[in-house]
Amino acid sequence: MATLKLLRHAWRGLVLMAVLAMVAPAVALGARVAFDLPSSIECRDATPCDFAVAHPTMKVIEAKFRVSARLVDGKAEDIVDFIYVFESTGRSMRVQDYLPNTTLESAVADDCVEITDASEDSKSGGAEAHVAYKILNLGGTLSQSSKKTESSHYRQIASKDLVLASGTMHREHGVFFRLRPSRHASLEGAKEFTVLATVPKTWRGDLCTISCTARATKHSVISTSVVPSGADQAHIGLYLAGNAEATAVAEDFCRVQEARASLLAARQGKDCAFETFSTQAVVLFTGKKSESQARKELDDAERAVSEVQNQLQQLSR
Repeated sequence: MATLKLLRHAWRGLVLMAVLAMVAPAVALGARVAFDLPSSIECRDATPCDFAVAHPTMKVIEAKFRVSARLVDGKAEDIVDFIYVFESTGRSMRVQDYLPNTTLESAVADDCVEITDASEDSKSGGAEAHVAYKILNLGGTLSQSSKKTESSHYRQIASKDLVLASGTMHREHGVFFRLRPSRHASLEGAKEFTVLATVPKTWRGDLCTISCTARATKHSVISTSVVPSGADQAHIGLYLAGNAEATAVAEDFCRVQEARASLLAARQGKDCAFETFSTQAVVLFTGKKSESQARKELDDAERAVSEVQNQLQQLSR
């Protein structure tokens, strides 16, 4: 008898596993988002006259940049939010203002709901007598009624949802933008952001870090959770508009970063291609000389990135 019960439990377990195996392919794995960041950012001098008088050793710069988001897989309805972070890498810039600011959105026009309350009190009474048509027929009707109506009309502020939150971070050396789904705009596509920051009077260029993160809802057979659905980060050169030296250094920084990224991608691809072979086989196919040459090229690329990065930081003083 005990053996029969064990067999029944085992059979139920196998049936449950088979059902889960059939359902699993149909379960949504969540959305995947890809970001595209700028190669460099042009900044203009936006120092107000009163600020220049009050702070003769400082100035205000305006940096505008765009970030594009693209839905690679999944549904847009599963997106929870996008988080964009702009940081001064060397803490040489102090954020004074930024756009867009925190935004709330309501589902009704003019952010107001019009409400009308009406009440009605009615009384009526009556008596009716009627005799069928005959000679000397008699008929009569008696009715009495009263009606009272009251009405009030007013406007109520509609509830709002947070669709964009923004603020400073790291003691005003950075700013974040958190975007959520909106009824009037799409998260997907390009978004422009503006940052106003104070820098030294001699500032001509600098380095910033932009980070992008996406979160989405992931559905499974037994639960629903919020998981990361895409991320990207880049160090980007800033340069003052009209300054030829700073512009050239910012463009060089983008170029050396792309060269390093190409070497890293080639190296990772080679490692994946030979990961199932023995060490002797790798040496046979690639050779020690080519491996050392690839390592040297990667070291040279890392050194070039570091040198240009130092040049940008020198321009921020």
